[in-house]
Amino acid sequence: MTLDTEEMSKRGASVFEKADQFAQLHLVPNAPQWGRGLFDRRALFEPAGAAGLLSLQVPLDLGGFGLSFGDKVSVLHKLALIDFSAAMALVNSHNVAVQLVKASPNELSPLYLNDLLRGNFVACTALTEPGAGSDLGQIQTTAIQNGDGWMLNGSKTWIINAAHADGVVVYAQTQVGSGVKGIAAFFIRADSPGFQRVAIATSSALSSMGIGGFRLTNVYCDSSHLLYEPGKAIVDIMGAINRARTYVAAMCCAMVSQALTDVSVYGHKRTAFGQSLDQYQGWRWQVAQAATALQAGELLVREACDLIDNSGEVQVAAAQAKLYATSMAQTQLGTLLHAMGAEGFLDRYAFLRHLTAAHTASLADGSTAMLLERVANDFRFKPGAI
Repeated sequence: MTLDTEEMSKRGASVFEKADQFAQLHLVPNAPQWGRGLFDRRALFEPAGAAGLLSLQVPLDLGGFGLSFGDKVSVLHKLALIDFSAAMALVNSHNVAVQLVKASPNELSPLYLNDLLRGNFVACTALTEPGAGSDLGQIQTTAIQNGDGWMLNGSKTWIINAAHADGVVVYAQTQVGSGVKGIAAFFIRADSPGFQRVAIATSSALSSMGIGGFRLTNVYCDSSHLLYEPGKAIVDIMGAINRARTYVAAMCCAMVSQALTDVSVYGHKRTAFGQSLDQYQGWRWQVAQAATALQAGELLVREACDLIDNSGEVQVAAAQAKLYATSMAQTQLGTLLHAMGAEGFLDRYAFLRHLTAAHTASLADGSTAMLLERVANDFRFKPGAI
């Protein structure tokens, strides 16, 4: 089905409205208690499914909205204004739904898609291991052919949604010593024999992300649940990482945007020594610097989104967007919190949750050092190139 530009715009506007409503009805009242570690998945995933927020890039004929990547990022921006962690949990489950549609339209999609879209089946992607992070060639989880299927053994850690996922895309090495060429992707149910969750004690501010790990001991995977064959999985991984870097950058911008709004309102009504805070030059300059830094981050995100939607080479643009936006959020959220004073510690504001999230974001989907190396090797930085 092909939609004209006007119809796509209408559908996007409808989703944005739903995202705003969902944020106010479900994130605003729940995020403070989730930030204290009191997370209940039923309060997040099923309401999000009812609002269509787990269907963003799923094709229209399968019950989704068929949004562009840029529109999906705009929705995540609206959610991250309130709770970065909840937005990350939702997008990770959503991304698996899109994976199943693309990679297994006849086998896995019919089995799991409807439940994923409704939010009563939660999914995640498992790459990181205790001894392997950004260096994917070092993945130690193995998948050995066993009859008509595969036998998986290994451990995964620092996985978003691990604490409450019903299904997991597991990346495993099928031929030891072959590096990334031997990596394949398998869809595993969490109720499979030999599947064991491993809890990770993180800051309660991240509880809605459900960060945790898995241990796989002779977990059998039927051949129908092989999502990407060896050699094809790495292409999927790299595309997913570039997209994730871009929407993480956008969500960091969202957190700073919300902080600016809160600070501006507070600065206008709070008085000190006979005048409101926003009448003091030093206070205004802090806000102006944050607003300028935010604008730069949003422009980098927009460039990366446009490249992704137009099938351009986005690796460097995604790296730059994430590098800048995460650093900007870490700096400006701290500055803006000081502009709020002690008021910023109140539950009705997200400063403390967002500060934790900003530091978490800088470690997701590639370390800062790795991204800097990626950017440094880009042709734009060769002598004479401007």
